Amino acid sequence: MHTATRQLAASVLALTIALPAAAAEPKESAPAQEPKAAPAAALDAPTREPEPFIHGHRYAYVAGGVLLLGGVGFGFFARGESKRAESLETARESRIALDRAHTAAATSNMMYGLAGLTIAYGLLMEFLPEPAANAASLTYHF
Repeated sequence: MHTATRQLAASVLALTIALPAAAAEPKESAPAQEPKAAPAAALDAPTREPEPFIHGHRYAYVAGGVLLLGGVGFGFFARGESKRAESLETARESRIALDRAHTAAATSNMMYGLAGLTIAYGLLMEFLPEPAANAASLTYHF
């Protein structure tokens, strides 16, 4: 057993000395060898880059959510202004508050509509086949 350990240690020592020396030597022209074939599994494996978390058309969901939240905010502001208009004493102040409420309500409705269209666009791009989605995409590719 002790002899086998010494032989193993001597082999390891010889390799650690010989390998760096062999790597440093200039290579002589050796007969040309055919390149080794890659394993079949490596050839069949698809080579794709990792996909980003959010694609170009998936930004539509984010934009739709932001527009939806903006619409909710303007809707709450419109409701508050209309309630405030009821408690004002002069007709002029009430009219100004109601005008602000109508403007905020119209803005809220526009934001709801745009949010719906944006989310519908995102869903359309999600379910179209990839070549058709890339052709119909509204993103600019540099």
